[in-house]
Amino acid sequence: MWIEREDCLITNRHRIFERFLKAARSILARENDQAFADEVLVEARKQYERVRVEVPDIGGVRNVFQPVMTVNAWIVAIHRAMRARGRAAEDTIRVCQEVFDGWFRKVPGFALRAIGRLLLSAPVRWYFERQARRSQERRYAEDFVWRVERGTDGEMSLVFDECAVNKWYDVQHVGELKPYCNFFDVTYSRLMGMGVDATETIGLGCDQCALRYKRGRETVIPQTLEGIVSKRQQ
Repeated sequence: MWIEREDCLITNRHRIFERFLKAARSILARENDQAFADEVLVEARKQYERVRVEVPDIGGVRNVFQPVMTVNAWIVAIHRAMRARGRAAEDTIRVCQEVFDGWFRKVPGFALRAIGRLLLSAPVRWYFERQARRSQERRYAEDFVWRVERGTDGEMSLVFDECAVNKWYDVQHVGELKPYCNFFDVTYSRLMGMGVDATETIGLGCDQCALRYKRGRETVIPQTLEGIVSKRQQ
């Protein structure tokens, strides 16, 4: 029974990855040509088969950030394919951001904003605090190590002393992606009304990463993501 569930999970991950590639293909074909897009997809699939088995286990379903590592396997795979064809990390992130932005925009705006309110609610904050305390135990060397800080003006911050994404990028020899590692947070924040300020990040040489949320505040777009993350609201 366990093996059947595991096989189902792997199948679902592959299915979603293929959806990701399909969306990326249309963007690549528009910006380059169809032949380039097809080449990247063929290579990205090969890279993904290598990368997916190397995704670190940081607690599985017990860790709220385990899916983050799965998604970053997609990003690493397509980046390696694009890098081999002379494209920069910024090009990869621009494609990935457009894919995720398009996925989010399929959800009605009122629903996204409701999700944003839920994610900044007291019960979810309590859940985050519990997860953060668990990370402090350092059960997994490749995990995030983080804490939750509460601001006096309603701001809630997730502060990371260690970033699993940045550590894994180093292992995968794609350190050039590190300055853009917070693009996903900025993408959902501006559509969910979560007002994140993610300008402090290890990927840019800071001592820590910080996601500082405040509902109703305009999401801050870091300089590295100017021209990548659309400022258009839903």
